[in-house]
Amino acid sequence: MAGGTSRLAFKLLSTLVAIPVGKAIAKATGKAWTAARPENPPHNPKEVQTSWPDALLFAGITGLGTAIAQLLTTKGADALWRAATGRPSPRPSEPKTATETATL
Repeated sequence: MAGGTSRLAFKLLSTLVAIPVGKAIAKATGKAWTAARPENPPHNPKEVQTSWPDALLFAGITGLGTAIAQLLTTKGADALWRAATGRPSPRPSEPKTATETATL
């Protein structure tokens, strides 16, 4: 596949991987909240009646869930791409850091 076409195909593959991963992580974060606190999680942690400990715990659990979902989606899509095509995925290259730019 050409560069643009393969990137589009990889984005589609990543989306297909992200859907079940997102559902699984949402279920896992709900169970993690229930294990930490028996009551329902705050729907909006910024509301006045939400306590600081609850808001911080909710932010930590959902932040960790988001990071895990992103990792699983990226690595899973990359593994599927390599298995299907035998080549590295066409993900965009990482931006150069200031140190790398200065040494060029």
